Amino acid sequence: MKAILSGDPMINSDLFKAAYEQHLQPYFPTVVAKNWEDDWAKLQDRRLKVEQSGPEIEIVPDVVIESGQDASFLSGLFFPVSSKVMDAMPNLRMVGLARAGKENVNLKEATKRGILVFNVMGRNAEAVSDFAVGLMLAESRNIARAHMSIQQGGWQKEFSNNEFVPQLKGKKVGIAGFGYIGRLVAKKLSGWDLEVLVYDAYTPQEEIIAAGCTPVDKETLFKESDFISVHLRLVDATKKWVDRHHLSLMKKTAVIVNTGRSGLFDMDGLYDALASKQIAGAGLDVFDNEPLEANSKWLSLENVTLTTHIAGTTTEVLTKSPYLLFEDIETFLKGGRAKGILNPEVLDNPSFQAWLSEVRK
Repeated sequence: MKAILSGDPMINSDLFKAAYEQHLQPYFPTVVAKNWEDDWAKLQDRRLKVEQSGPEIEIVPDVVIESGQDASFLSGLFFPVSSKVMDAMPNLRMVGLARAGKENVNLKEATKRGILVFNVMGRNAEAVSDFAVGLMLAESRNIARAHMSIQQGGWQKEFSNNEFVPQLKGKKVGIAGFGYIGRLVAKKLSGWDLEVLVYDAYTPQEEIIAAGCTPVDKETLFKESDFISVHLRLVDATKKWVDRHHLSLMKKTAVIVNTGRSGLFDMDGLYDALASKQIAGAGLDVFDNEPLEANSKWLSLENVTLTTHIAGTTTEVLTKSPYLLFEDIETFLKGGRAKGILNPEVLDNPSFQAWLSEVRK
């Protein structure tokens, strides 16, 4: 049994190999560990395009061409697992993604071919929830703008929201999506003496209430919230979930934060709402095109805090992810219940079961 571990500048192949040696080496005694991309800037460009268009836009990485013919296990972070990669790896039976997202794997094709796919749900939830709260404060309290003013030799005291600079106490914070991240945002806000409104189409209202929050519909979330933080998965049903209509329902004093995917927002509509001061401000960590161009319209706004897609990037997230992933896969290979299986229907595939029996011997 052979494994390919393919890293990148965020989590390199050496870290994957160290986690593999701790958890998976007995099952896949032969290993090839090699980065598929070494340039940070190129990685950011490639990962964004894959997240927007899927892995089929990528070429087959060299490590697969060189070593994939007889490998049955493949793992990486942003490594593009396309149908072309699967064609080049006829013995592939298991894929491990050291991330919560799944945009870089053709899951439908993997399921069709009997390839079991794992990810690490919630691996960056602490990091992203910290950052979301930070963006609420940075934007509403003008933290980044005041810093920039001092750096430029000024001492700015007046900002676009001077008439209604808020404190969090007594406000209503709306959370869209009550998964790992949304729940942590609510928990971290619980000491601020405010009300948390939650919209989630799939979480029972009793769970939301038990967490100390108030379940609301989408219209109410936008109408009543002083802050909104969006933590939905980007699927067809949530594309441009924040649209012009719902932005028009927001308070003039409200701030909206996005640490997820830019595709959740009608970005042109958001820009117009900010430029016209229809809403007070926004904190954005994600954009349709990254990095922003020097003449980007977003740079002209005085009521937005922009960051460089770093909400989920902490030392703990990057160093622990391969270990969390491989520990879960080890649990599964030992016959236990895994947390991160994305396509459990593969477990009923006779070919996969035959392979699994061999691995477990």
